[in-house]
Amino acid sequence: MNVEWIIFFYMAVSIAMALFDLGLAAFQHARETVFVRRNERMAQMLYEEIRRNAGFPTPEHKSELERQLKTLSGLEAFDQSMDHLEHLGKAERDRYLLGISEVFDNLAPLYMNRKELNQAYFCYIVKNWYRPEEPSPVIDRMLMLFLQGDTVYLRQNAFEAIAGQGNVDTMAQAIVAIDASERFHHPRLFTETLMSFPGDKRALAERLSGLIDGLTPSMQVAATNFLRMQHMGDPQWFLDKMVDESASQEVRIACVRYFMSNPYEPAREPLMRLAASTRGGEWEFASVANTALASYPGEDTIALLKNSLSSPVWYVRFNAAKSLYDLGAQPERDLKDILDGSDRFAREMLAYRWSLEGVPLSNTEAGEEMIASC
Repeated sequence: MNVEWIIFFYMAVSIAMALFDLGLAAFQHARETVFVRRNERMAQMLYEEIRRNAGFPTPEHKSELERQLKTLSGLEAFDQSMDHLEHLGKAERDRYLLGISEVFDNLAPLYMNRKELNQAYFCYIVKNWYRPEEPSPVIDRMLMLFLQGDTVYLRQNAFEAIAGQGNVDTMAQAIVAIDASERFHHPRLFTETLMSFPGDKRALAERLSGLIDGLTPSMQVAATNFLRMQHMGDPQWFLDKMVDESASQEVRIACVRYFMSNPYEPAREPLMRLAASTRGGEWEFASVANTALASYPGEDTIALLKNSLSSPVWYVRFNAAKSLYDLGAQPERDLKDILDGSDRFAREMLAYRWSLEGVPLSNTEAGEEMIASC
């Protein structure tokens, strides 16, 4: 092939790429301009309606709003416009949102047949801006349906929208429904949603305590974390589950953490056994149990934690040193045998832990070794 033809081909490709980039930039600019103008029109429409008829939006306004909210861009424009109307005051906005709640009821059947991306965003809008006077069966039915969705963002947005209603009964139904779907949903997402529940958290915790036995291990972990932070639940149930070697490892570790912030004297001995465990594959139990023992002061606890400083697992040594510090162990009195001993790992971990707390052990051999190694 002639060299000139190769050069011409290269130039043609370069020009085509440049034209494509210019065209894409122009399209994105035009699209952004159209969206900005749509936002401005939406904001103006909402502002005028709220100012004129905050508690009683006109049928014409609700009809126009429903038409615009049938598209993804319309939902986004509505969301941003409501955010920008904060200066009107919460009371005025809430009266307006109460007045347009039937618009969401009318849109729910439509979004049941849309793509999951549209459904997820509609759930997000419902969570932020749906303020009905009474719970709506059509919205609840839609959200329960979306809990069975294939994508995690649809299930999570639907779950958050249900949580936002603050109804304990509906929330309990949602927990059972999403758990029965057998689709993996990270326990942390569940726990964070439960913590954001605006209703009676104690009533929700009581309901969860009654449901926890029938939940899957993943949901039991989420429920345990929520009950731990609410300082509720039956401690005997958590103790039985913690010592049950046939139970899920994640559930058992969650139970160990439960006793970290909810001290229960009968749990002391089982926690100490787990903290002292040297069986292969149980280092996670030992690590978390050494942290939990900070809530169980006593000479036996101090002795066990000192022994854990010699563990071959770094996390176990680190957590044991932290618990010793939290229990108020004094280096010159309680830890002198470790600091003057022959276990360099134990000495350096104590020096490292104390230095993190701003109390360097600079007057000890361990502190000097730590400084020299830095």
